[in-house]
Amino acid sequence: MELGWIDFSKTERSKILSVLDLLSESGTLDELGIAPVRDGFSNLFFPGTTTIQTRAKYFFIVPYALKLLERTTETNPNRTFRALDAIEKTCGQTFLEQNSNENGIIGKRSLQSGGWVKRTPADIYWAGLKRYGIFTGGSLSLSEYIRISCAMKDKKTTLKKLGNRKDNAEENECDDKNAGDLFKMQFWKMPLYFDKWMENLSINLTKAEAELLQEQIIENCKGSLLACVLEMGITEFLDCESFRDLGAMIDKFPEAVQQDYWLALALSDFIYVIRTVYNIIISDGQNEAANDELERLKPELKELADIDVDFILNKLEVFTNPLLKKFLKQSQDLMIVGDIEGLKKCINNREVQLKGTNRAKTTHPGEFDVNEWIGGGELDYRFFNARTIVRDIFESEGKTDVKSK
Repeated sequence: MELGWIDFSKTERSKILSVLDLLSESGTLDELGIAPVRDGFSNLFFPGTTTIQTRAKYFFIVPYALKLLERTTETNPNRTFRALDAIEKTCGQTFLEQNSNENGIIGKRSLQSGGWVKRTPADIYWAGLKRYGIFTGGSLSLSEYIRISCAMKDKKTTLKKLGNRKDNAEENECDDKNAGDLFKMQFWKMPLYFDKWMENLSINLTKAEAELLQEQIIENCKGSLLACVLEMGITEFLDCESFRDLGAMIDKFPEAVQQDYWLALALSDFIYVIRTVYNIIISDGQNEAANDELERLKPELKELADIDVDFILNKLEVFTNPLLKKFLKQSQDLMIVGDIEGLKKCINNREVQLKGTNRAKTTHPGEFDVNEWIGGGELDYRFFNARTIVRDIFESEGKTDVKSK
């Protein structure tokens, strides 16, 4: 079954695509609707990130492109959007020409076949640009910013056409001396800007870019795990292969971060039990990996269910999802008493509640590849995306050491 919608603007289209992104975790569908708690912790630890961000360089490619467009005479928002897409596509083509095996090139497959992506870098990175204070225009959406930028240029052009008045002209014929203030607005905080920034373009951050991005994250995301890694210069972060591996070094972080980490890890273990049972259900008991995992987990079910659901939901401000809360608490009660059959029924009811009987996989057991694990495993809370950003900062061009404050 394909999902479709009617959109009447680029803003509405971007919002829909953003919602669809939230339903996935590294390409895995959120079959049981646990995204609110997963994303709550993700935003707590790694603010400004998303699961579809690839490389840190795009935090500068987007503002560079938009700054370049600010300096043109184009005042039509639609044509400006098309010009933005063209610039971003050209950057992707440049990266491919430099190294077709480079990781993190947005739209690599599309570019190799002559196409381009629906979700452009500007769409993907806009929220992060606002969160890190690189875009200084407040809460404006990308579409709103482009419309305002075009309107400013249009007004400036109109004023120029009126001609410059002499200071001794009559008051109602003089230029508004304050009119120029509008055109002094700066939407970006970035390293020294050059119009020819696309020449010698590299997907690696320059030293100036890395230092600015590091400073902006530290300043605007105080107390987050991401900011602490950058501020304290914890390069061991790059050696971790999963969110769980952070436990070996978590004592390096402030106590509040440590507490949140262990809480999130406990939630991940709890959800993993649910996802394991989910795979047993949809495979009609034929998924051997899931069967083995459940046998391994059974002696620990009571301990794994020992989480404070109410505290977690309140902490993450998940107040408007009573059905999710009910599902988590019912699953918890069933795990505590070791009622696997009851847990299967609870999981089945949850998926039917979300998707309906026809689309719920749990109502069609055995119809899927019994060797495929569906619905995700442990939660990584965007760890891999954050690690890539940190690596790009720590390993930027010409940066010989980690900058700490």
